[in-house]
Amino acid sequence: MSASSEDTIVAIATPAGEGAIGIVRLSGADALHIASSHVSLSVPLQQVQNFHIRFGQLLLDGQPKDELLIFVARAPNSYTGEDTVEFQCHGSPVLLNGLVRSLIATGARQAEPGEFAKRAFLSGRIDLTQAEAVADLISAKTDFGLDSAFFQLRGGLKDRFVGLSEELRQTKTLIEAVLDFSEDVTVDPERVRRQLHQAMQLLSDQIESYRSGKLIRAGARVVLCGRPNVGKSSLMNVLLGENRAIVTATEGTTRDTIEETVEVGGVIINLIDTAGIRETGDEVEKEGTRRSGLAIEAADLVLVVCDQSTPPTIEDSTLLNSHPEAILVLNKHDLGEDASWSDPLVGRPSIRVSAITGEGMEGLRSRLRDELLQGEEINSEIITNERHFIALRQARHALERTLEAVDQGAPGEVVSFELDEGLSALALVIGETVAQDILDKIFSQFCIGK
Repeated sequence: MSASSEDTIVAIATPAGEGAIGIVRLSGADALHIASSHVSLSVPLQQVQNFHIRFGQLLLDGQPKDELLIFVARAPNSYTGEDTVEFQCHGSPVLLNGLVRSLIATGARQAEPGEFAKRAFLSGRIDLTQAEAVADLISAKTDFGLDSAFFQLRGGLKDRFVGLSEELRQTKTLIEAVLDFSEDVTVDPERVRRQLHQAMQLLSDQIESYRSGKLIRAGARVVLCGRPNVGKSSLMNVLLGENRAIVTATEGTTRDTIEETVEVGGVIINLIDTAGIRETGDEVEKEGTRRSGLAIEAADLVLVVCDQSTPPTIEDSTLLNSHPEAILVLNKHDLGEDASWSDPLVGRPSIRVSAITGEGMEGLRSRLRDELLQGEEINSEIITNERHFIALRQARHALERTLEAVDQGAPGEVVSFELDEGLSALALVIGETVAQDILDKIFSQFCIGK
């Protein structure tokens, strides 16, 4: 069946696998008609009041298969803006998949990823930032991520940029009125400048917040590198709180990169353990070293791990000189410190830790967070989405050109044109004007059933 926005769509809305409860969601003009043949209630399904839940039996091929609760929300007062029915039964994958197949056989279509949220957007129930917040809320990995997504879901970004757009639109209307009625209408250039400066400051604040917002949403790549047997894998295990990487006394145990995710002070860190870097004739170890180099190049932050119980080696010095921005982590503090590491010639401040005793690990976590955030405070009212970041930069550049046109005394048509470019960029953020292919890309990243 080819996809159409007129179809009644169905999907399982709860995670895959067994569970106490499973939910199947049905939305579209024929939702109540299709659902009615799959339930036995004390009253016909069409008579169930909006937002009421009824207890009954689930029918497949006309036979009772389970007890269920069924929920009805009619257009336009549902999440999608369409007639919606939700089946809440026991979370057996066999039962839920059988129900979906039966609903499809009686007229529904399998929903595409994010199609329920897409219909909510297209019906005007939510704006595009709120639709994107749904996906962020589901995938949030930290409390900060959850708070940020909820701020966006309740319309925080929408209200902010709709208000800004309205102010700029009033200025544009006044400028265009001067063009049409130059003898009767005047514009105060200072007022226009003030408004543009205020708008640019708001945009700048939001754009700058994307640095920490990106860390909340996607995380940062932090690479552990160093010679073999300096304790990189042990450090990774301590940071993760589990024995993820193999640790032995034999050099060269780690032959490939190992990647795991951990939260450090509200920041998501994609921690990458790499093969020990040294000259070797072993082809497998050479490939591991090559992959270590690629991981280091793609990193947001590099930790050069060294064994402080032995003097610095040529490999240590080479790594430190090659990565001047890296954090030097001196491991094996429990074994004592070689005096050479106190020599100013080593070249940078260090963090002394012991992966065995845990000494210094809290300091390492704090340093990681500070380096990644660079002193910025995390709050919920920030930009976390790259699409928003790009559009807001476009809007700011347009307002900069508008201000330049005002300062140069450019004709009103030029000022109005540049201002309109800024408004168009802001409209992209909340989805007032957005191409279909962009919409398809955004919603294709959602899970099926949302």
